[in-house]
Amino acid sequence: MSEAIISIKDLRKHFPVKNIWGTDIALVKALDGVNLKIESGKTFGIVGESGCGKTTLMRTLLRLVEPTSGSVVVSDELHSAMLSQMRETFTFTISRILSKLSKYASILLPGVGYNNLAENLEHAALNEFNREELRAFRRQIGVVFQDPMGALNPRMLIKDIVSEPLIIHGKTENMRDRVIELLNNVGLGEEHLYRYPHEFSGGQRQRIVIARALALDPKILVLDEPTSALDVSVQAQILNLLNDLQEKYNLTYIFISHDLSVIEYMCDRLAVMYLGKVVEEADTEELFSNPQHPYTKALLSATPNFDKDKEKIMILGDVPSPITYLDESKAKLATEMTEQEHLEIEAIKGKGIDFIVRSSLNEVFPLKEVANDHYARVK
Repeated sequence: MSEAIISIKDLRKHFPVKNIWGTDIALVKALDGVNLKIESGKTFGIVGESGCGKTTLMRTLLRLVEPTSGSVVVSDELHSAMLSQMRETFTFTISRILSKLSKYASILLPGVGYNNLAENLEHAALNEFNREELRAFRRQIGVVFQDPMGALNPRMLIKDIVSEPLIIHGKTENMRDRVIELLNNVGLGEEHLYRYPHEFSGGQRQRIVIARALALDPKILVLDEPTSALDVSVQAQILNLLNDLQEKYNLTYIFISHDLSVIEYMCDRLAVMYLGKVVEEADTEELFSNPQHPYTKALLSATPNFDKDKEKIMILGDVPSPITYLDESKAKLATEMTEQEHLEIEAIKGKGIDFIVRSSLNEVFPLKEVANDHYARVK
């Protein structure tokens, strides 16, 4: 296994539920003890149904929401890149100030001493970063969102959308050439600079989002269901583009999706999430050929396939509430079958359909190694 560029350790994010008097009565455990290692230069997939905590994990990773507990630790490689960028930003800011005070530049510039910044970047854990360190960290991560139209300002020209990160971070030298280079990298060109987002197709808009995500030369791209809003033919184009960009720039991808066929094609390693927990983690080929957790087996069986003899596993019952009540008498999820599950079992009896019930998934086992580098929550 190569070096982990990001290590997530026992990460938890709990949202409080209040009563009408504003008193906390319960918690929504969106993330509940997530441990992951993201390898440098690889694609790490996170898969699960809606509401399992995939997007909350992404938002917590970027510190768009503060974690309840746990930590995100960056590698020495990412740490060094952050320090380099902080020095660059510091020098740029001082240069701009001194350019307005050119009379004193020759006196003041030698004494700036930005090498002392090395002492400021002393923490490797994301939750300990100060404002400047967090800004440097976010420059190392680009984000591609699920809905490209919602991610683009409809009142801005494409040249302004793609150049916005460059302006914010002070990288305005040869900016027009840089924007054209970014557009060329994603299959667009100079002729698209003065158009608005509504003038493009869905696939082209997603290419623009990818170009903007690459503007600051990040080492990591977080891809939050980047193809779910696109038709199948355009999906293939975007996935092939992402593969080409990864090879060209040695990018690390965190790929969030509920589409297992896309995950299988894109990812080197995969984690399956259910109700805020990682229930199984393995290399993609190993997990698809040898799933261990019953939820993983059901997910894989639901993937469209031309094999009519392929075993199908139905998941019966309703998704349990992720709310954990502070009152201990209400705290535990029921592990006994519900009346709804009994009725659904009766409906498929005699049809030769294999199934699992949601209530059986509520019993949580510790994550253990079931094969070489393959982990699952099983007995």
